[in-house]
Amino acid sequence: MFLEQKSIKNIEEKLEKEIKKQSLGLPIEFFIVLSNFYPEEKEENLDSIAKQNLKEGKKDFAGYYQIPFQTLIDQELVRMTIFVDDSASVTTDQDLKKAVKKLDASKLPDGAYSFYYSNRKDDSDDTLRYSFKVKDGQVVFYEDQQDGLEDQN
Repeated sequence: MFLEQKSIKNIEEKLEKEIKKQSLGLPIEFFIVLSNFYPEEKEENLDSIAKQNLKEGKKDFAGYYQIPFQTLIDQELVRMTIFVDDSASVTTDQDLKKAVKKLDASKLPDGAYSFYYSNRKDDSDDTLRYSFKVKDGQVVFYEDQQDGLEDQN
């Protein structure tokens, strides 16, 4: 419900234009903000925000509608997903990682992102996803974060 906010739709359109004009080596079909709360704590966070909205008199859609985009990002309740056109030749997640390395994230908001590819050209129905973060206008690879944590131990 909260992803139907006009402000989020405007952000999606703006970010899609920004991403599509970059030379990433893969054709981009579209960009969308998706909910990211499979883990129970994220759903609990969303419910907590909605309850607070209700206390503040924001009764639209049971308090779920007026949640600022930055709050959704900060609470990791959304993931920005870049869908690669199925005409692309993508065989491994490393093909997606190459596109991520070319991504200029300087105009992208901080948060969780992923490139997503679904092969609909044949009956295989293969799907690939490569997830990463953007922080302060820079791409941050999850595996680099893990290496950094291991180096600290």
